[in-house]
Amino acid sequence: MSDMLITDLDTVAEVAKAHQDAFEVMRYMLQFDEDLDDTALDAFIDRLATPIVAAIDCTQCANCCHNLTVYLTEDDSQRLGQHLGMTQVAFQAAYIDHESAQANDEWGCFKQQPCALLKGKLCSVYDARPDSCRRYPQFTPDFRWVLDDLIEGAALCPIILNLLLKLQPLVDAGIDKHL
Repeated sequence: MSDMLITDLDTVAEVAKAHQDAFEVMRYMLQFDEDLDDTALDAFIDRLATPIVAAIDCTQCANCCHNLTVYLTEDDSQRLGQHLGMTQVAFQAAYIDHESAQANDEWGCFKQQPCALLKGKLCSVYDARPDSCRRYPQFTPDFRWVLDDLIEGAALCPIILNLLLKLQPLVDAGIDKHL
């Protein structure tokens, strides 16, 4: 892969689809390599991801905010309600869907998609945003065990796609050489 990062969302989706099979092979290779040290792999992934994360401005994208379900904790709800000057009851009534979230063993999720707190491509509650938003995309810990979700997210997130594209030839060549 060249050093040029893919950020155009239509291209991200196309390239992710075109590489789906190769990403699945990579996942298989990583998940079934019993000699692979998870701590070393996570450290390598963090090193590989750092320049990609630094080079891509999420405020120019917000594709995750438009397309993903945001799961919330009770702490998220309290922090967001307080940030918006709302009581817990009012915030939960206005924004949180407990029933849908509980079907996925989660405490709550936003009722609306795209996120109701998104203004254009910017989070209107950035300093108080949910923990899941703070961590997205999360590669580590346990990179090889979250790889299914990352492969699925590659069509939405330029950061995920670019990391997987950079990683794939390294895995094909033998990841142990790079750790």
